[in-house]
Amino acid sequence: MISLVSICSPEFMNVPPLGILYVGDALKKAGYEVRVSHFTPDEIPRQAEIISRGKPLFVGISAFTSNQTRFGARFSRLFRERCESPVVWGGVHASMGPEQTLGEEYVDIVVIGEGEETAVDLARTLESGVSLGGVTGIGFKDNGEPVFNEPRPLIENLDRYRLDWDLVDIENYLTPAWGRKRVINFITSRGCPFKCGFCYNQRFNRRRWRSHSREFVISEIQELKGRYGIDGIKFYDDNFFANKKRAVEILKAVDLPWEGQLRIGYITGELAETLDETLCQGICFGFESGSDRILELIRKDQTTEDIIRGTAALAKYPAIRVTGCFILGNPTETREEVRKTIDFCLKLLEIHPKMSFSLGAFLPFPGVPLYDLLVDEGFVAPERTEDWEVINRMNDEMELPWLSWVTKEERENFVRAGRYAKLLQLRYLKIPVINKIPVWRLSSYNFRFPLELPALEWIHRTYSDEGSPLSKIMRKTVALTRSRSRVRHS
Repeated sequence: MISLVSICSPEFMNVPPLGILYVGDALKKAGYEVRVSHFTPDEIPRQAEIISRGKPLFVGISAFTSNQTRFGARFSRLFRERCESPVVWGGVHASMGPEQTLGEEYVDIVVIGEGEETAVDLARTLESGVSLGGVTGIGFKDNGEPVFNEPRPLIENLDRYRLDWDLVDIENYLTPAWGRKRVINFITSRGCPFKCGFCYNQRFNRRRWRSHSREFVISEIQELKGRYGIDGIKFYDDNFFANKKRAVEILKAVDLPWEGQLRIGYITGELAETLDETLCQGICFGFESGSDRILELIRKDQTTEDIIRGTAALAKYPAIRVTGCFILGNPTETREEVRKTIDFCLKLLEIHPKMSFSLGAFLPFPGVPLYDLLVDEGFVAPERTEDWEVINRMNDEMELPWLSWVTKEERENFVRAGRYAKLLQLRYLKIPVINKIPVWRLSSYNFRFPLELPALEWIHRTYSDEGSPLSKIMRKTVALTRSRSRVRHS
């Protein structure tokens, strides 16, 4: 038996562990019994006990650079105390920082890159008892010394593997959204051909985009519709529209509401209309900055004019929820450029009044193209794998040592700017004063004494929860207020 583990914060437990569902499928096809365990940090002691009692051939831990590294370290130590089976780390963090990961006393082997074929090769080698030196795509310890084998080629035919939903209880991952009840997360491709300096893809996927065939994706989704009654999809592809023709053909064939991530440079008037026709419910764009200098520095291959042009095209289809994501505190960024980004958000809001925004600090992930510049500018990497938990967008205390001008107060301003940016949708409420506060705070870059912030966030949460009785009352009240307002001004 082989045990595959993913440990997530409670708020992410409705997102299936897609990576290890693929790895589990490969191992099952090779004849192995596989158990997938997906649990929260409070379950670590109990799960370590349960999994160790099964004496697996190996336990595989998938971790992204965030608090998952701390969760994985804690589990690995407890498992090691109870069982001698090899502890194998894989996923993005182990692949981007394999030397440090393998250097931990609780890690025996690291899988670097895609795990499907490597896991099968590793399992067979461990069973046979021969040296791990012939397993490409791994690092291991030989008499305590780290050894890294040759990298494994990327998988060319992704249709050989699929998400094996039999490894988990799929009901845990069918969630409500957009008025639907059984929306699932899904992935159809890997990688991205672009070269963004903050992204893992250049190293992990070697700046290549590969996909399941159109026929394979349509078949898999139709099976999910028939077998589990799914009524919507959230695509987790890094670049679903890398092949626009393929993406549109899939969307038209499956005929389900959907959301996903796109590049704003892809958007034309024709594509915007197609997104609307294919039941698109929401799109998330990585706008990243309102400064063209920063966009060039981070190698985004887009300009502020591209962003404005795409946003204007989408404004004609207000039923599509558009979210623009921005990064504050990029390497070498100035205070003026941060202000420029915030002003740019407000400019986009004038173009598309129903846009929403996400502002977060730059995250110095190990191994990304800009990493060396970050180090040159003052970033010091965490000394232990588990300490990478600080690299987390939810971490309000994260420092930005690569920018000498960012004081503790300025870092707090970044956090508050992000919180107020989420509240820009309060403009819809048409409630005097309240609906103007977020715009005023952001436009003046004044975040001192934000006493009203918790109350505004409560109003936003309540109004956004379309299912709550209070939200329904608020919506009716606001609708009535708007109606009376129109009558008074007519």
